[in-house]
Amino acid sequence: MIRIGEIAYANSAPIFAALRRMGLADPYEFIPGEPAELNRMLYAGEIDLAPCSSFEYGLHPANYFLIPDLSISSDHEVESVLLISRLPIEDLHGKMILLSPASASSNALIRILLEKRYQAGCAYRFPEEGPHRSGFEANARIMIGNPALKVYLGKNRSRPGYVYDLSLLWRDFTGLPFVFALWIIRREAVLREKEEIARLVQSLYRARGFAESHFHEMAGEFEKALEIPAEDLVRYWESISFDLNEEKIKSLKSYFDYAEELGLIPKSPPLVFFIGA
Repeated sequence: MIRIGEIAYANSAPIFAALRRMGLADPYEFIPGEPAELNRMLYAGEIDLAPCSSFEYGLHPANYFLIPDLSISSDHEVESVLLISRLPIEDLHGKMILLSPASASSNALIRILLEKRYQAGCAYRFPEEGPHRSGFEANARIMIGNPALKVYLGKNRSRPGYVYDLSLLWRDFTGLPFVFALWIIRREAVLREKEEIARLVQSLYRARGFAESHFHEMAGEFEKALEIPAEDLVRYWESISFDLNEEKIKSLKSYFDYAEELGLIPKSPPLVFFIGA
């Protein structure tokens, strides 16, 4: 049985909901998790494929294939990947930045932006865990997923300092969209079940098409569970791109080049795509 990692955030909810509504979810096993958790599980072989952090592919490209023309990207504002800062971003030089334990792509992205766009030599750490952890001592922190989306939607009513959308910062810096997640397959899974994975890839394409034409209907179903108004969910989903076109591929290569330059990955990798049976 093919094991599929499922991001437990609003950004991928339409695709997985469409798979189930179209009767395309069988006979697969779905394993939910945050992006960083799915990265770990994919690398460890606990799942076979997932929409994982783009950064995970950059770290271990020899282990994976990419599904062509599928991603979780944003052409402008993504709304759910934020830098929340006590200071203007231009004043963060030498300050402490709290990274997100849930998002490898976003953590690398903020380092690229701060160091290459703003020439800000910052310090970085992860939040402390456990009952005796200290309070928020950093000057800025990364927030992602549903909590970030709720902050973004309410920022005009209760703005927590300075709020920056990382996708918009990347667009302003490079003129390109940002690719937060890629649909990544373990090469071992392809060797084991290539024909079944080829069928699943076609199902994912069909699910994407269905989802994009049923955002309003799905928003009504997810509104209560996600605690986000349906109209905000529709607008959010319409701001996300689920394809992987040439402009996004160019952006990925630029992201990996910067990550290599800063020593975040060993080498900027070639993008190797799955070719079905």
